[in-house]
Amino acid sequence: MLSSSWLSVIEAFESEGFEVYKGVINSDEIDKLRVISDVLVAEEKKACVRGVAAKSLEILGLAESNALRQFLPADYLLVRSILFDKTPEENWPVLWHQDLSIAVKGKKELRGYGPWSVKDGVAHVQPPSEVLQQMVTLRVHLDPTAESNGALRVIRSSNKSGKMKPSSVPAAVERGEEVVCACVPGDVLKMSPLILHASRRSEQPSRRRVLHFEYAHKDSLHPELLWCK
Repeated sequence: MLSSSWLSVIEAFESEGFEVYKGVINSDEIDKLRVISDVLVAEEKKACVRGVAAKSLEILGLAESNALRQFLPADYLLVRSILFDKTPEENWPVLWHQDLSIAVKGKKELRGYGPWSVKDGVAHVQPPSEVLQQMVTLRVHLDPTAESNGALRVIRSSNKSGKMKPSSVPAAVERGEEVVCACVPGDVLKMSPLILHASRRSEQPSRRRVLHFEYAHKDSLHPELLWCK
């Protein structure tokens, strides 16, 4: 049975759509993950490397570790993994948006799933809102991510509005409460993919490596589709 304190944490996340946990990963582990991340970025020559859990046993181990599992229900699976590596040279802003697409193995025309796209050779699709509502994202910070270095910004509780049309996003941002999720190495940001989020171009650009893991309930996906983590 869950304790009352843990229940309050779950209820707060469901209400607000995000939570920051400080000092989850120790400094030795962060150093190792930085080295691994740099190798992956150098190999692929990209600032955004998809499917990193399938390319590194150490990153897969982190995604499945007790350190991160403590923030998830027991019946959730890793369904997508991405390494973001912003540098002074790769310093792009991200406009307000929701994470509406999931990565799957192969395209199938199914009711409620669409539109489809392909990213780095992997099929992506927007699933029904119910799938996204059950998903959880954990972002592990490998570098200091202050407001001046492009920290993620979120609109508190915007996840409760479900999937939004792009035309409705500006009004939702205007009427919502913006929160800057400043983090240091080892911190973990837990968020709903449906929460509105963005990041500014860094004013004092430096390395900003983040491991982005998405999890979903084991039975949430249509039975004719398979996750591509």
